[in-house]
Amino acid sequence: MGSLLIWHRQLKEALEVFELMVSDGICPNVVTCTILVHGFSNEGLIGEAFLFLDKVRQFGVVPSLCTYRVIIHGLCKVNKPNDMWGIFADMIKRGYVPDTVLYSIIIDGFVKALDLQEAFRLYYKMVDEGTKPNIFTYTSLINGLCHDDKLPEVMTLFKHMIGEGLAPDRILYTSLIACYCKRSNMKAALEIFREMETEGLSADSFVYTCLIGGFSKVLAMDGAQLFMEEMMNKGLTPTVVTYTDLIVGYFKIGDEKKAMAMYNSMLQAGIAPDAKLSCILGLGNDGHDFGDSQEEKDVS
Repeated sequence: MGSLLIWHRQLKEALEVFELMVSDGICPNVVTCTILVHGFSNEGLIGEAFLFLDKVRQFGVVPSLCTYRVIIHGLCKVNKPNDMWGIFADMIKRGYVPDTVLYSIIIDGFVKALDLQEAFRLYYKMVDEGTKPNIFTYTSLINGLCHDDKLPEVMTLFKHMIGEGLAPDRILYTSLIACYCKRSNMKAALEIFREMETEGLSADSFVYTCLIGGFSKVLAMDGAQLFMEEMMNKGLTPTVVTYTDLIVGYFKIGDEKKAMAMYNSMLQAGIAPDAKLSCILGLGNDGHDFGDSQEEKDVS
């Protein structure tokens, strides 16, 4: 019952069930307590999770590796990976050995906290201990390297991962494509994209939007348009970001006619310009000033 309530994010009701169990003389077990700790963590209530753990110790409940994993993940989710060292030490003291999943959670936490040095220290530590990194570990580290513009290190780590027998998944390929597009290295982005297709992994709207944005950024509008057409032929839906990149690209090369056509296509698709595009185009609150001004030019 508790896990079902937590699944539906009904923490308050789950706690009421817990208190009812205790009042009826039913001692909670570690599974029940871990479920509730997970509920607190999901809501970002890490302080309450620690208080709850202290409370259940009076019932003789000893946290399991899964319990530690949940609360450490919660700390990483609220961008406080450094706050987990105390509970990590307690876990080691109780004889638990951190596994691949736990190390990967912590590494990802430090990557998201922009502490890549600590993330790699933990990566080397887990490898030295004989704990094998998984695809999630490598994806986190590659994301961190991409953020820091360390592209040579990205490919070194990527090739090392493949050498370890791990096959890249769609998420990792997407991270690499986004990384290279952001840095306007479209040759590398295309190579990764084609490799992804060769492996039988279909690109989603986000991947196509990255490629379209990348080509638009370097003003290679034929390439951007080609991927836009390919995207739509596959039944994928462009977003306002996709259209914005194309419209801005066409404006930069002085092709207002194509920019206008793309803007109209966006409106016909039921997509309203966001604040960024409205600002770029100088739109009024109704979002039609750009189109009206272009029509006036055509008439004149």
